[in-house]
Amino acid sequence: MDEPPPSSVPNSDPAPPVPDSIRPTDSEHDDLAHLPPEYQAAVRRLRKKVDRATTALNRLQAENERLRRRVATLEQRPAVRPDTSTLVLDDDPTALRDRISTFIEAIDTYLDDGADVSADALSSSEQS
Repeated sequence: MDEPPPSSVPNSDPAPPVPDSIRPTDSEHDDLAHLPPEYQAAVRRLRKKVDRATTALNRLQAENERLRRRVATLEQRPAVRPDTSTLVLDDDPTALRDRISTFIEAIDTYLDDGADVSADALSSSEQS
């Protein structure tokens, strides 16, 4: 009774489609004359519910398949260690490097100007 641990994505096959041999045809849908009238309305309501459930099931199966493909695509990407942060930018690396260099130069200039102002203030206070 040792079962393998559940994976993050189940490998189960999607439910098979309903065979045509058991799908109702239009003539079966409307052929309720053999039923008492009070049952005919109930059967029609049930059939509508089944049709809505079938539509929802088909939609969910399609979404499930789309998500399976998306997970498979994501699993092909390199693994990221949980203790690191990854930054993905759409910018051109050279352009980004130039922008960062410009920012660094501006900060250096600001710090140099601030150091000159502080030195001037310090020397003027020492002279007093």
